Amino acid sequence: MKRMYKKVIALLLAAAALFSLAGCRNNSVFIEDADCFEKYMDAFTARDFKTAYSYFSKQSTTPPEEAPKEGEPAEYITEEDYVKKMEAIFSALEVSSVRYDKISESAENGELVVSYSMTYDTGKAGTLRSDYEMRLVTESGKRRVLWTPAQIFPGMTWGSTVRVNSVPARRGDILASGELLAETIDLHAVVAELDEIEYIDEFAVTISELLDLVPEDTLNKLMNAKGSTVLLAQLNDMELTPDLNEALDGIEGVTIIKKYGTDRYYPKGSLLAHTIGYVGYVEESELESLNEGRTETDGLYTTHSIVGRSGVERAYESVLRGKDGLTVTIRDANGDYVSTIYKKPVEDGADVLLTIDLALQERAEQVMDMVLWGDDTAGAVVVMNPVTAEIKALVSYPAYDLNELAISASAEYYDMISNQPNKPLQNRTTLGLYAPGSAMKIFTAAAALELGVAGPDYVFTGNIVDDYWTPTGYGRWIWPPIKRTEIKKRSEPMNMANCLLHSDNIYFANLALMMGEDSFLEYLRGIGFEQRMPFELSVARSTLKVKADSPEDWNLRSIAETGYGQGQVTVSPLQMAAVYSAFRNGGNVPVPRLAKALYKTEGVDYVPVQTFEKETWIEGAFEESTIETLLPMMENIMSRDYNGTGRRLRARGCTVAGKTGTAEIGSVKAREVSWFIGFRVDVAPEDELLVLVMLEIPTADEYKYIKFDIARELISIDEPIDENAPPEEVTPTEPVPGEEGEN
Repeated sequence: MKRMYKKVIALLLAAAALFSLAGCRNNSVFIEDADCFEKYMDAFTARDFKTAYSYFSKQSTTPPEEAPKEGEPAEYITEEDYVKKMEAIFSALEVSSVRYDKISESAENGELVVSYSMTYDTGKAGTLRSDYEMRLVTESGKRRVLWTPAQIFPGMTWGSTVRVNSVPARRGDILASGELLAETIDLHAVVAELDEIEYIDEFAVTISELLDLVPEDTLNKLMNAKGSTVLLAQLNDMELTPDLNEALDGIEGVTIIKKYGTDRYYPKGSLLAHTIGYVGYVEESELESLNEGRTETDGLYTTHSIVGRSGVERAYESVLRGKDGLTVTIRDANGDYVSTIYKKPVEDGADVLLTIDLALQERAEQVMDMVLWGDDTAGAVVVMNPVTAEIKALVSYPAYDLNELAISASAEYYDMISNQPNKPLQNRTTLGLYAPGSAMKIFTAAAALELGVAGPDYVFTGNIVDDYWTPTGYGRWIWPPIKRTEIKKRSEPMNMANCLLHSDNIYFANLALMMGEDSFLEYLRGIGFEQRMPFELSVARSTLKVKADSPEDWNLRSIAETGYGQGQVTVSPLQMAAVYSAFRNGGNVPVPRLAKALYKTEGVDYVPVQTFEKETWIEGAFEESTIETLLPMMENIMSRDYNGTGRRLRARGCTVAGKTGTAEIGSVKAREVSWFIGFRVDVAPEDELLVLVMLEIPTADEYKYIKFDIARELISIDEPIDENAPPEEVTPTEPVPGEEGEN
């Protein structure tokens, strides 16, 4: 009986022990420490950092009894600091979502060890995935996260930070003939350390003299500084000479920070100014359009970015800009590098290689500078290969210094050139629209031939009185009669060849009237008029009928004037050069080409990433028979053997075909637009060249033959052009009254 009693007691005690253990286990589940990992991760991935912090162990959140030594970080974190830290990291990386996957868990020394992976989806660095290990401890019957910074990214320790650094792409260069025309250069900062300056007045005077600053402005900047340092100037390598560097080093309170920013520099100054263009800071209103198609990782434009404002700088902005790089790194408590989480290599902008022949460009600008003077003259020069369509020289006169209009442009310089009467900022080669004058007569002749209105042997037999003709047979003529050019030795009969030779207004006015408005204008539209010519830079749209709302705006007189290049017809020099190129290009009008190729540096190699091939703008603009008919006539115009309007060209070493022209500006007729368009014939492919000269000049004898002086220097091929040799002295030829003329 006693033995049975003891057995019952033993069973009861065992049952009580099991009940006690079960109670403890059930109590543990009830306080949710078993799924602490999941609850913490769910809060973290939901960016509920306050809730996530509530699962931290006291060891991670309570200051230790012994304070850390000087320079060592504390190994705990407050809720406020944790929330700020995580929000800053998520914001810097532009984290859009976080995912995790539990891999395994095990018990070690009373702790639960969980292995898991976590993936950040970010706007800055794409997808970042890493493997992690988290330790969980039991505190007061609750399971809690033994948190360390390594739970953010592996490799992080107490006091370390995540840094997201953008690596700006370097803007590509612009080159021609192997020489730099636009480049990005490093700037060096000259900084004043206010704490080290004893006498601020004396310092302001001394530093201003060295840096060419206004002492009063410098002193004001120093006195009103909000911090302990003041940026005094940014200098490039050419400005920070060894002597200046030494002088600045000798001044107490001056620090030179090397490679503190960049600047755009134009080694050739004003050469090719309108073609290269310049850069400036982005305006707020431009940000949306500039950033279209770009991503955060490419590097978005801001109001601190530079952008091309004109010319090639603007046309090839997307190519020159490049794509920024990005690094996400871990730094220790001292700011020293620990490791890289993510790296996107920077893609510097591509270099743009132009078709420009620099020796020819420099010669063209030198000659323009030599023969034009005063602020009432202006002009443009286009030199191109009419077969390949490559632009060899492009001059808009007067020009301006690109370095004065770049990022650090001075308001005084801009105001000065803006107020010049001959408008240096205007790109006359592409954006200027001018009456073509007699240069238009080639097109009128071509139209008459191809429309079957008149052949080359057609002779004008109308009644001309004292070089004036009143049109008859086309309707009532109520306007002044049409005046022909005064010629001392006029060739007869009055056929197409002779009238092109002497540039006779009457003959071509009559051809236009014979064709009629609809047929004539439709033909001109077919060769590019009233169209915007394709080109890398902006080109103004040529005109035929600017005003045509009433009979007074467009009438018989308008048709006749269009026939000889006056009236409402206007065209840019570049478009005229392109259309004339068709006479050397099988009748096809090419698209002028300014960029030859894009280049990038890949390792130690400099390789083309894109080359540009010839394109046709208007196919079959002129028939082959038309070219065969007109080409000899155009040669005679330029030949010294004939009394043509171009006989004073006297090109050396080649035969030239082309046309001249003059158009009156305004009703006072004190100024005129003077044209020369000529191209070499019977030359080797490498010697193909077309030269166009357009001048805005006073109507005076001393300017009459300047266009020939310019063209002769560029189109002659008797000897190679030496870019180091000064241009020959050019003296305008004295005119011989009545010998030849043009309208």
